Amino acid sequence: MTVKFKIIKILSASGKKAQVVLDPCPFHPSGGGQPGDTGKLSGNGFRADVRDTRKLKDGEQGESTTKESAVLDLVVTEGKPLPDMDVSAEVNLARNAVLSRMHTGQHIFSRLQENASAGLETVKINIGETESVVYVRYGGVLTWESLFDIEEKTIQAIRADVPVEALVLPRAEAEKLPELKAHWDRIHDEEIRVVRIAGVDATACSGTHSASTKDVGGFMVTGFNGSPPDWEVRFTVRQEELSREHSRVMRKLQREIGCNADQLAGVIARQKEENDVLRHVLDKVRGYISFPWEIYGDNEKNFPPLHTSVVSGLTKELLSAPARNRATENPDAFCLVIAPGTAPKEPFPFVLLRGANLSADLSELTKNAEKFPELEARGGGKPDWLNGMTTQRDPAVWLDCLKRISGA
Repeated sequence: MTVKFKIIKILSASGKKAQVVLDPCPFHPSGGGQPGDTGKLSGNGFRADVRDTRKLKDGEQGESTTKESAVLDLVVTEGKPLPDMDVSAEVNLARNAVLSRMHTGQHIFSRLQENASAGLETVKINIGETESVVYVRYGGVLTWESLFDIEEKTIQAIRADVPVEALVLPRAEAEKLPELKAHWDRIHDEEIRVVRIAGVDATACSGTHSASTKDVGGFMVTGFNGSPPDWEVRFTVRQEELSREHSRVMRKLQREIGCNADQLAGVIARQKEENDVLRHVLDKVRGYISFPWEIYGDNEKNFPPLHTSVVSGLTKELLSAPARNRATENPDAFCLVIAPGTAPKEPFPFVLLRGANLSADLSELTKNAEKFPELEARGGGKPDWLNGMTTQRDPAVWLDCLKRISGA
C-alpha cells in the first residue's frame, strides 16, 4: 500500500540515521508489548527504511502534530528528509499481519489461562515475529500439562471464528465494562481503545489485531521458565510449521533412544538421575586421581621446568585436580596435562597451571592465540591457570611458548 503523507518535523538527523514525525501516519506505533511497524518512505530525491515507529513523547508535540502523528526511526538510503516534504509510505503489511496474529493469540491464551488458575495475572507481554512471550505472576506451579490444556482451549477459541472488535470508548464508559481487563494505573488517556473478542476477552490495548480469531491460524506453547511467583511462557502462531519441525526432531530422537514418544520424558529423567549420581561419585574421587608425570627443561638454569602428563581419553573435568595438586607440590614449575584422542589433528582437552612462585600470565596463550599458532589453543582462565582445547601434543613446543610469554 503506497499513499502520500507529510514529514512535519525532523527530531534528529545524523549521518544515515534520522527521526521524523509523520502526519497522518499509516505506520502503527509500538505499544502494549508490540513493536512498531516497519517499511519504507520515499519522496523527491529521498528514500529511507523505516526501522521502528513510536508515539510522540512529552515535549515532541508541536502546533502541527495531531493524534495521528507518530515518530519514525529511519535509515536514510538516498537524499535527506526535509520538513513539509511529501512522501509515499509503504508499510510492511506482511510483518504487521504476523504481529497482529501473535497479539490476538496472546489475548485469547492469557485470558483463558487467567480464568483457569485463580490468582494468575498477566503482567507483561513481548510480541515477536516468530515467537512471543507472556510474563505472568502466579504463586502456584506451571506444568506442561496445565499449559497443554490452555493451549488446546486457545486453539478451539481460534477455530470458532469469532470477530475481533476494536472500540474507542470514553474512559468513564470503559471503566463500567465489567469484563474489561485494564491496567488503569498505566492509562492516562481520556479515550480508551478496547479490543473485544466476544465470549473470550475484552482488554484495553493499543496494539494491532486480526479481524477474526480464525485469522490467527494456529497456536503452540513453545516453552516456559521461572518459579513461583514469576513465570514466562513462550508461544508461536506458526503451529503447523513448528509442529513439522518438532515432529522431525522427535522421530529422530525416538529412533536414537529406542522408545515411544510417551516414554521419552521418563527415559531422559532417568538419564539425568544417573548423570547426577555419576557426577557426585566423580566429585568424590577426583581428588584421589594421580597421573604419571614427565619433566621437561629441568636441566635449564634460567627457566622453570614443565611437568607434563599425557592421559588419553579423559575429560577436561578430570584433569584439573591432579594438575592443581602437582602445581601445589611444585611451586617453581609449570604443570601441563593433555588428554589427546585417537585422531592426530583432532582438538583435545588441556589444563595448564603455574606454580605459586612463578609470575607468567598463562592467559596470554589464548587471549593472543595468533602469536602462538603452533598451539592451536582456545579456552579461558586466569594468569595462573588455563584450560581449553588444543592440538599440540609436544611438551617442547609448550615449553617454548611459556618462555616467550615469560620474556625468557
